[in-house]
Parts: sequence; C-alpha cells; structure tokens
Amino acid sequence: MKCREYIFQLTSGQMEEAGTAGKIAAWQHRMICFRCRAFTRNDQALQDMLKGYSEHLQTPPNPPAKPSSEN
Repeated sequence: MKCREYIFQLTSGQMEEAGTAGKIAAWQHRMICFRCRAFTRNDQALQDMLKGYSEHLQTPPNPPAKPSSEN
C-alpha cells in the first residue's frame, strides 16, 4: 500500500469498511511509514477536537445572570 492510498482510505472513511486484508495492509504500512503514523495521530487529534467543538455548539447557553439590586 502506498502513502497516497493509505491517506485516502483513512480520510474518506473507507478504512472502517475495509475487509480484513485491507486493514492488515493498512496496519503494515502504518508500522513502516513514520509519516503515515504521524498523519494518523494528527487526524485523530483533529477528529477529537471537532467532536468536542460539535458538542459545545449543541449545548444550550446558560441563562443570563439576574442583575443584583444594590441601592
């Protein structure tokens, strides 16, 4: 498997749908290619950040605080 093919499968979501042979080939490639290992780590970190941001956007905002009456 070449880097370009690995990156395409990872970013397009085809890696999850790949059969056993495809997953083994991807694993073998990742074990010998430090660039694809780094890309995989960075891609996972980005996915985690986007998930957190999506959850942040979906939570309702807190109601505004009532002003204290100091007279």
